[in-house]
Amino acid sequence: MNNATEYAKALYELMNSVSTKEEFLKDLNETLKVFSGDTLKFFLYPEIEKEKKKDVIKASFKEGLLRDFLFVLIDNDRISLLEEIKDEFESMLDEEKKLKQVIVYSKEKLDDNYLKKLKDILEKKLSKKLILENVIDESIISGIKISYDSKEIDLTLNAKFKDLVDKLKE
Repeated sequence: MNNATEYAKALYELMNSVSTKEEFLKDLNETLKVFSGDTLKFFLYPEIEKEKKKDVIKASFKEGLLRDFLFVLIDNDRISLLEEIKDEFESMLDEEKKLKQVIVYSKEKLDDNYLKKLKDILEKKLSKKLILENVIDESIISGIKISYDSKEIDLTLNAKFKDLVDKLKE
């Protein structure tokens, strides 16, 4: 388990309801918008004292779990993990809600009816509710590639050509 997962898990276990976790995730997403560019550089710069960084947090965030959590990250020099922690936290929440993120890659935007049918088939296969996202990948000649968790189902013409070339090389 990496550091981001450990922090996300600790945070997750502090909250007892899905709605509280969803609200916290929303706050984390908003916080990440602030922690970019020069702001992030400020918090990552080792020469700036931790207390000064905490003063900025105190002035910017209301009292509560998020502010306390940011203090912990500053104290442990882990503010750089904030986005990764958010991603881990979101995955844990999706798992609790029996949701799974699935990305469908295609050369062009897929028809809504096709996506709905594909979603229905995958929900039955995976026994989970899905959040389906269609991502355009211009390198695809034809077909689709489905990606979830660390799995990939490649139904593209590109994959078929690659298989054919590999077989011809043998």
